Amino acid sequence: MPLIRSVLFPPRWMRLLALLAFALVAANLFWHGAQPYAVGVFREPWDKLAHLVLYGGFGGTAWVMLGGGRPTADLLAPMAAVTVGVADEFAQSFSPGRVVGLGDIAADAIGALLVVATLVLLRERYRPASLHDARG
Repeated sequence: MPLIRSVLFPPRWMRLLALLAFALVAANLFWHGAQPYAVGVFREPWDKLAHLVLYGGFGGTAWVMLGGGRPTADLLAPMAAVTVGVADEFAQSFSPGRVVGLGDIAADAIGALLVVATLVLLRERYRPASLHDARG
């Protein structure tokens, strides 16, 4: 199976690997985000780009983790990414010097939605012919 199809229709081992990656990156984010050196790592407006990229990664990883080829992944993956974003903003409220903002959560959501939408479009393009015929 070509790599793109493996990502779009992930086998069980890839889903488990995505779960592990999602959890490790989230733990890393919370750990390092609570450290004093995290204050001001990304300056405006580059912090929004960092949010777009990171949470796009969370969205894509969650999409693979949730099965990719399943329509429920299309909805739940961005929700999982934004949940991490909201939790991160909440955690930042306890760290001196960190700024909590709705703009960050919006950037998180946009990044996750862009990546998931791209994966959905690719899934439809690379869907096996037998599945296209079954859908009519």
